[in-house]
Amino acid sequence: MYMSFFDKMKASIGIGAAKVDTKLEKDSYKQGEMVKGNVFVLGGNTQQEINGLYIHVMTQVLREQDDRKYLDDVTLYKIKVSDAFVIEKGKEKVIPFSLQLPYETPITIGDVSVWMKTEMDVTFALDPKDNDYINVFENETVSSFLKAIESLGFYLNKVKNVPFKRSKTGVFQEFEYKPKGGPFQRSLDEVEIGFVADAQSVDLFIEVDRKARGLSGFLESAAGMDESKIRVQYKHFQKESVETAKQELMDILSRYSR
Repeated sequence: MYMSFFDKMKASIGIGAAKVDTKLEKDSYKQGEMVKGNVFVLGGNTQQEINGLYIHVMTQVLREQDDRKYLDDVTLYKIKVSDAFVIEKGKEKVIPFSLQLPYETPITIGDVSVWMKTEMDVTFALDPKDNDYINVFENETVSSFLKAIESLGFYLNKVKNVPFKRSKTGVFQEFEYKPKGGPFQRSLDEVEIGFVADAQSVDLFIEVDRKARGLSGFLESAAGMDESKIRVQYKHFQKESVETAKQELMDILSRYSR
């Protein structure tokens, strides 16, 4: 059956065109977990050629340009779930898929969001899209360190995603903690931690901001010498407990808070 000229024109601007809808098995996942689901493609008022079907794991990063801060949508990971096919008028095509969330997928906490964007590539037409937001929780190692730092008297003040070339996804999630009690209340202004991970290990990054004490402390702060940056690697099989993570953080923070 041939498409009429008017059917083609309407489909090219999205009127009566094919639609896409992705259904996930669930809406909550851990970092590195497999995501499974089905993509439903529903034909519109006319036959259409689909060049390909893609799923993106998406989040937002905070960028700075010319003293202006703004959020930018970025792709953490992308897979092709179907090659070219034709969807007939009014017909439905179901395409199953699975993908592994990157181990560096940001945790959905605070204003941080993660979603699956399904996109159909259609020539000379608006590409139909579908967004499905998911909850992402930390893996065991990350969880141990987040619990450990709070047990040392810190509270989570801010979470943000920033661009980071050393991570596989190009995104780095920063957790900013401030002391409200505990052994570091008087010596530290804040501690920022973040993680770069893969299937084998987790790299813990810590930035310690010491409190300025007296004139020398003020001069150190003004010169940027009051901050210390630390990187430590942990293998997943080590199964860091909260108590072990707490002791390791205690040792690191004590060393850099003097």
